[in-house]
Amino acid sequence: MDFAGHTLNGQTLLEFSLAREEEGLPIQEATLWVRVDVRVDSRRRKVADRNLTLWVFRVHGKHFNTSHVSDEDFDSYTSMAGSLSVSLSELGWKKINLTQAVQLWYAEGSGSRGRLRLLVDCSGCGELVEVNLFRPETTADDRRRPFLVVKTEPPSKRVRRRALACSGALPGECCKQELYVSFKDLGWDDWIIAPGGYRANYCRGNCSHYRTPDTYQNYHTHVLEEYRRLNKLVDMQPCCAPLRFSSMSLIYFDMDNNIIKRDLPKMVVEECGCP
Repeated sequence: MDFAGHTLNGQTLLEFSLAREEEGLPIQEATLWVRVDVRVDSRRRKVADRNLTLWVFRVHGKHFNTSHVSDEDFDSYTSMAGSLSVSLSELGWKKINLTQAVQLWYAEGSGSRGRLRLLVDCSGCGELVEVNLFRPETTADDRRRPFLVVKTEPPSKRVRRRALACSGALPGECCKQELYVSFKDLGWDDWIIAPGGYRANYCRGNCSHYRTPDTYQNYHTHVLEEYRRLNKLVDMQPCCAPLRFSSMSLIYFDMDNNIIKRDLPKMVVEECGCP
């Protein structure tokens, strides 16, 4: 999330921009996560349970330069992006579907859309409940500030010559087998926020077929293979194994119910071979 210090009618605006690698990819889903808590000075008060309503408005204008609009002009500056009913007894992290609003913003094109500016309002919060918003002048905890999860269609990747997929391999040939791992199937969807799963992939096949010298990853492997063919290393068999990995980003709840984003290395098998 980006923050540029903009406010509207005394309320902090949330500002987002797409990462460079997301440009040009169709948006499938967009969800705003916000944390709603009882104010510190109101935690000892006993209040009957009731429903609150979170409202999210998109603030229009690439060059936004006003901090106050009248009730009559509010509709010309904003449009409804989403809403959510929240029970006072079930506060904490809440997610609001903003798919349509984000798609409309994205469709405006990179040259004219500017940042996505959102105003979050709460009906019924009063002096009892607050929505945690990022304020640079305070020591706000980054783990409690709002964030936007955008799901796009996966980009088409250029396949390297050696990154042989099993769909195009000969029977028994060492290749990369595609495998989608669902976090819901693993029972991890109660603490992993995004993504819902990922393509982990794995290697299968064997390396016992004849190989020319240029296909070996190093000279050591070539020497051992030639030695094995002389029945000198009868117990050794070359293995089909990962040669190249890539990382993935994970958003999840930690043990204290804070939201964490981490880039995890070596999560995706991109290429298999006979090292």
